Amino acid sequence: IDIDWEYPVACGIECGKPEDNANFTALMAEFRRQLDAVRPGLLLTVAVGAGIDKIRVTDPAAYHPYLDYINVMTYDFHGAWDAKNNHQSALFDSPNDPSTGDQKLYNSNDAIEAFISRGVPAAKLNLGIGYYGRGWT
Repeated sequence: IDIDWEYPVACGIECGKPEDNANFTALMAEFRRQLDAVRPGLLLTVAVGAGIDKIRVTDPAAYHPYLDYINVMTYDFHGAWDAKNNHQSALFDSPNDPSTGDQKLYNSNDAIEAFISRGVPAAKLNLGIGYYGRGWT
């Protein structure tokens, strides 16, 4: 089972609530408990946002023990919603990136490092790659 909650606490289409941090961890714990009761060894994964604004408001150290993998969605960093064009799935930061603030950290390397620095073992992290392009007019 892969859980795709976009996004606990942070904003996506709608903004989450502060208590969603604890709710997310509790949901992962309950899913793990229920899966193990049915058949131990079933995979439980999550798809999570890769922006630092999405990562810092949750507690990966608390929820990762219940998961087999964390699928980091390192795409859609930028798109037609931005005022300037930019890489939608940058691997590393670029000195030419016009972004400021948190968006300056919208790249795969910084996302993976953010999870590792918060206690997630690298072996649990999967790099999500979008196999499509974005266009600007």
